[in-house]
Amino acid sequence: MSSTTATPVTLTYKNFEKVPIKLDVYPPAVTTPNASTKNIPAVLWFHGGGFTFANRTNFFPKWLHKRITDAGYVFVSADYRLIPTGSITAHHILEDVKDAFAFLRSEKFEAALAALDVAGKLPFPKFRIDPRRIAAAGSSAGGTCAYFAAAHVDPKPAAILSVFGMGGDVLNAQYLSPKAEPFLRGRPLLDPSRSKDYLYPLSPSVSSDILSDSPMAFHPPTATLPALPANPRMPLALLYLQLGTYLDYYTGEHAPSLSETLRAVLPSPDAPTNPGMKKIILRNHIPVQHHPIFPQLNVSASWPPVYMLHGAEDTAVPVKESKNMFLMLKHWGVEAKLKVVDGEDHFFDQTPDAEEKYEAIFNEAASFLIEKLAPHLVPSQ
Repeated sequence: MSSTTATPVTLTYKNFEKVPIKLDVYPPAVTTPNASTKNIPAVLWFHGGGFTFANRTNFFPKWLHKRITDAGYVFVSADYRLIPTGSITAHHILEDVKDAFAFLRSEKFEAALAALDVAGKLPFPKFRIDPRRIAAAGSSAGGTCAYFAAAHVDPKPAAILSVFGMGGDVLNAQYLSPKAEPFLRGRPLLDPSRSKDYLYPLSPSVSSDILSDSPMAFHPPTATLPALPANPRMPLALLYLQLGTYLDYYTGEHAPSLSETLRAVLPSPDAPTNPGMKKIILRNHIPVQHHPIFPQLNVSASWPPVYMLHGAEDTAVPVKESKNMFLMLKHWGVEAKLKVVDGEDHFFDQTPDAEEKYEAIFNEAASFLIEKLAPHLVPSQ
């Protein structure tokens, strides 16, 4: 057996209006001499960023990448189109999730690696991905992408990992209530006028430009100010949550406002608490064409096993989202595990001491995927 480098290769898995949408392929840490003829399991990761910014390298889960590749599996991190630029909604992102899976399962993927190999540009031995053994994973908005895969990708992923994922319960104040006081880690409220081009109705440049890669960028800190976002898209998801209109941009339903419609039928932003009643409200008041992009409307007995990891004090995506999803999965008899980490907020896995503090939890989450991708556990499809 020989070790390979961790250098990824970047491939375009689709083009939309001449805009390439890319993914990075990280090889197993150890490969065998006949890897080119071997079907290797893979984890397909989708990044966070509220669906409004970031790319496949941002919020990268080094802890998961290392454990997956050390197990001899492939790790893939994918971009997707971003809202609201180009009038993109979650419907387009759902298409991207399905297309990323289709690409990894296709001859196009093998041909792309072979072409790089022939050109001497493939930094690791070429391999095949087993189409039956691909898991979907993601954090925050990427968790929604993983749920999309569970609900809509065919054949189903072998397993799902959602790390403080959105989409488990949208009937709560975080999405629907306009905020008058700081709500995210005590940060001051945003000034909507600074993002006016991105507010409905969108400016012509925003409504026409397609983006699938909008990386984090910061101004240098000063003596009086911390490093502030230099990418104007970075505050957008928080701004839409602050205004209580996030679901309008998520669906494209601005006139009438879907958020206003839902607020009008709820006795309070956080009622009711019963998952079944929430599902009835959503089905009755969300236009039917949008049902596919609400994961809580698409849970069924056909879902693969799901592991959810969430901070108990998450101020960006409330832990009630994963708790609600867990209850729905159990109702349908789906194998599900929810790990709530006390005292932690959003993206706690990105902190410098996360590995030291949560090594056991990270091991458990990664082992869940590794075990579900084992060949004896994946049925023929």
